[in-house]
Amino acid sequence: MRTGALALVIGLVVGSLTYVGITQRVTTASRGGGAACDTSSAPLGALPPAVAAWCDGLGASADTAVRTEDGWSDAFAGGAVHGTMPSSYRVFESPRRIASRATTIFRTEHFLHNGHWMVDIAGSGAPPGVYEGSAKDFFTGPNNGGGLMRPDAAFHFESGHLIVEFDASAGMTVYGERVWPEIVVTTAPAPSASETNGWYAAGLFGGYPAVGCAFPADRLSECRIYDDAKITAWLSAGSTGGAKAVFGGAPATEPQRSAWHLCAPTDPDAQCRDRFRVDLSRDAITISVNGVPYMEHRGLPKAAQLPDALLSTPVYVYFASWAYLIEPAVARVHWGRIAINPSPLLMR
Repeated sequence: MRTGALALVIGLVVGSLTYVGITQRVTTASRGGGAACDTSSAPLGALPPAVAAWCDGLGASADTAVRTEDGWSDAFAGGAVHGTMPSSYRVFESPRRIASRATTIFRTEHFLHNGHWMVDIAGSGAPPGVYEGSAKDFFTGPNNGGGLMRPDAAFHFESGHLIVEFDASAGMTVYGERVWPEIVVTTAPAPSASETNGWYAAGLFGGYPAVGCAFPADRLSECRIYDDAKITAWLSAGSTGGAKAVFGGAPATEPQRSAWHLCAPTDPDAQCRDRFRVDLSRDAITISVNGVPYMEHRGLPKAAQLPDALLSTPVYVYFASWAYLIEPAVARVHWGRIAINPSPLLMR
């Protein structure tokens, strides 16, 4: 439910609410936030006999990041079978819960496995008195949350642009519209003490400018621009943000329809792992998927442009794994190679 008057009234912070089945249960004991380890079924987005990350021990991992003067690239090809994230990354597990936000997402864990990295997200389901689509559900996001990871470095806009590339299995149909990867660019070195909204990871950085782009499995990409207190622009196939030139954002026609892959619940995650490229500049955001232009908003008006601080000061790039879970569940988000301000030699 991304469109409609209600979404606009509440400041364009509402995500999608279509029901999908849940495969990995969360034990009753975990509702208080303890260690959930139900090995009877695989996490949402994983194939049996996979179990939640915290059910297995994590080993060491090699640091495979390649750093340039103002860039970063990592293929995570260090050979770890089930390893920790290298020390070159800052990981923020369950940041909404740690900050005492009202969320039922109580645990996340980042880990490396067979040449890519993943994040498991556990939620205990809607609290008593909260139902899907209620005012409390919309305004506070009690069933939304996840984890964040970023390189332990800051970056700059080069010649007015910041480019972020990443591989992710965003098109896993089992996610429905409830689990998605998201990137956030902000001047904040960590989630802040205030929250602009609880629906998206970008809302964790109240008091700082930010831009966040989400990539749900329905392939309706969307980006939000924030000042230090609120969303100032929402960009999607159905929202122009006042841009002079708008293109795409949905799998409506070719080649966009075939660019962003979908995979069935029985398919391995690698079958729908796509390469996303986000190009940010003062008055434009463009997204390509596997080299195909997918969404563009150019010529944004002054009120909807990226805040000056993003272009003039160091920024941090977060890779967020986010979910809206109204039933007890564990979901898994799959990522691969990442690159920030990639040089031509690293763009392959």
